[in-house]
Amino acid sequence: MNMVNRAKGALVALAMLVIAGVAQANTQPSWQEASNVMDGTTRDMLAVVEDETLKAPENLDRMMLEVEKVISPVVDFPYIAKRVMGKYYRRASEEELARFSAVFKNTLLKTFAKAIVGFEFTGYEILPQRGESPDPDKQVINVKVSSGNGNTYTLDYYMLKQNGQWTLVNVLVDGVNLRLTFKNQFADIYQRENSVTGVIDSWESQVSSELNDGARGSDEG
Repeated sequence: MNMVNRAKGALVALAMLVIAGVAQANTQPSWQEASNVMDGTTRDMLAVVEDETLKAPENLDRMMLEVEKVISPVVDFPYIAKRVMGKYYRRASEEELARFSAVFKNTLLKTFAKAIVGFEFTGYEILPQRGESPDPDKQVINVKVSSGNGNTYTLDYYMLKQNGQWTLVNVLVDGVNLRLTFKNQFADIYQRENSVTGVIDSWESQVSSELNDGARGSDEG
């Protein structure tokens, strides 16, 4: 099983291109405030993506640092990590929870940094609201992304308002649920390792190995 393969790398790259748009709320209605700040702060991520100097293999660490600066304040990594752990979350110690959150965050940062080298982003469009959310503190923002090869992708951003700030807690890319994908991987590894620490060790080792071997996403299909 490849934890970070070409297809997944491309999906994560697509998702994180616009993740940066989720930021501080204002006084507008919930969906509109979320979509407006997404539109504005997406430019921060585009500035990173368009910096060709960061795409050189020797600058991977710099790319990761720049991406982290943009997304760390707005992506709720601990929230996502807990749900990736699923039922095994209750079997984890506080130390294991903190460690997996850090490892998971590093997974996304490294995957994006590798994948973006082969992805040409040409534009995006925030689509009209599909329906009113029953909970104003939970909103879905639908975005259409265009790539250099003429393909378009639909991104569904699941956002949660916490302590007055919108945070991103899940993404669907053309119907592929990224959080569920990682959750299934966690469960599969647990069946083999039979401990949370074993899963984290295996996860960290596998991601590091695959990325160091040059696994990267592409702008294909």
